[in-house]
Amino acid sequence: MRVLLALFVAGSVACAIVVARAEPAPDPAKGVDGIAAWLNQVTGDCTDVRKGEDFAAFAGPVRAKVYGPYIAEWGTCVKPPYERLGLLVLRPGLEEAWRGAMARGEVRGDPDLVFGDGFAITGSTGMEHLGLKRLECTPAACSLIQIKHH
Repeated sequence: MRVLLALFVAGSVACAIVVARAEPAPDPAKGVDGIAAWLNQVTGDCTDVRKGEDFAAFAGPVRAKVYGPYIAEWGTCVKPPYERLGLLVLRPGLEEAWRGAMARGEVRGDPDLVFGDGFAITGSTGMEHLGLKRLECTPAACSLIQIKHH
């Protein structure tokens, strides 16, 4: 009986590891559509994808100035509680740009984005289950921190 139980437990752990590694991830190479498809697959939400809108009107002039040069593509989708959730495909350098803007007094605190590998999303509510990170910055340094489950 103990052998069967040990095999069952070992098999369950192995299955859990395979499932954890098989967790889907967005492909930023597929652009905003890839991020939206991933969100839809994982959460069942991210509908009505829109592209080509004015980023400054969406994010505000200060964030548009800081984020803009580091966005390869952007769009929005509907994902409750957000009517317009921003999906950003990133170029390298956003962390340094935010830190520089902090040092110049243009922004305070941390960016209102959550980050994945090569992309960011503008919302934070409900994102803790997606394996995303938030960027914590001081004028001297920025660090990506895993979002904790509450």
